[in-house]
Amino acid sequence: MKKTLGRTDIEVSALGLGCWAIGGPFTLDGLQDGWGQVDDRESIASIHAAIDGGVNFFDTADAYGTGHSEEVLGEAVQGRRHKVVIATKFGFTNNKATKEVFGRHDVSPAYVREALRRSLRRLRTDYIDLYQIHAGSLSFEELESVIDTLNSLQQEGWIRSYGWSTYDAHRAELFAEKSEGAAIQHAMNVLRDDPKMVSVYERHGLSGIINSPLAMGLLSGKFNRDSFFASDDVRGSGHEWVAYFKDGRPVPQLLEKLDAVKEILTADNRSLVQGALAWLWGRSEAAIPIPGFKNIKQVKELIGAIPQGPLSKAQMEEIKELLSLEATAQ
Repeated sequence: MKKTLGRTDIEVSALGLGCWAIGGPFTLDGLQDGWGQVDDRESIASIHAAIDGGVNFFDTADAYGTGHSEEVLGEAVQGRRHKVVIATKFGFTNNKATKEVFGRHDVSPAYVREALRRSLRRLRTDYIDLYQIHAGSLSFEELESVIDTLNSLQQEGWIRSYGWSTYDAHRAELFAEKSEGAAIQHAMNVLRDDPKMVSVYERHGLSGIINSPLAMGLLSGKFNRDSFFASDDVRGSGHEWVAYFKDGRPVPQLLEKLDAVKEILTADNRSLVQGALAWLWGRSEAAIPIPGFKNIKQVKELIGAIPQGPLSKAQMEEIKELLSLEATAQ
């Protein structure tokens, strides 16, 4: 199952992999933004397993581990660069020596070019397939400026295409109208739909790169009301934007929603994870989910979703109705 990346001729697998977790520990504005300790050898072996299993799309950022995620991905794809499509992001300033990312952003032409130069070095490549703005709340003036910069980088051959990781559908609309961009990256999953954003990229022929497709692990089914993450994990760090865990614990209402639809998601011999990905493919043909991973076992389960494809229209409608009833009851 292959998809074309937005308004380009770049062919990607229907499933990508997100490389946030393999960046290891780092902080954002003083709070932990990583997913705990990682084994780089396991991360590399997992990427190899994904490529061997038909996945060719990998999404990272210069902020993840303040560059460590890019370094690991770069090492993993040596000798296989021609087989993969690499997406990375820029915009948040950071200090690699202290593993700190700062909430303030910089999208000035000089900064973007320097950020790209550093990412190319870490990724051990001479071009980026999809270069994405990481800061999601740019002003109109900043957006116009960065689009000009990205157009220039594309014309110069340093990037093949570009996109924006943003939560704001109005800003995404402006980006789609004013740029030659290929993709919008945003959070969406069966527990947290985003119809406005889906409408934007479907109408403009862009791809929707879906982060948090498993609700930061909640849709793995491994957690309950007693589960707890300490402050050394992003899910227990206290970031206000972490929607699925509060004070280190799963949000109870979301666990209830999951219980309501679990039977449908796991029908047809799918695991819960595979059902959650199938919902996204059923939600939009433009959707390309990029779940995170830390080991080969997780990657193999994710790859297992591909041949099963999307949920049926009947299953999608049943889930929509059940979640509507759940919302009414609350």
